[in-house]
Amino acid sequence: MEKHWKATTTKEGGISTTALEELSESETENPEQIAALAYEFWQARGCPEGTAEEDWFRAKQEIAKSKVMTQKAAS
Repeated sequence: MEKHWKATTTKEGGISTTALEELSESETENPEQIAALAYEFWQARGCPEGTAEEDWFRAKQEIAKSKVMTQKAAS
């Protein structure tokens, strides 16, 4: 399982300190969001039978990637 990290930076007295913290599974996963995106992927592929896991995995990866990009942009 891929680990996800959150960086926090604090400034005190002109000194910046950055700490990495591993995100819990609940912070990185939203089953409703994954399901909605997986459904969109499934529909875009013509609603084939027996591919639910493939769409779920792709949706999960896309959401995780999006969160990483959002965190990097905020830094």
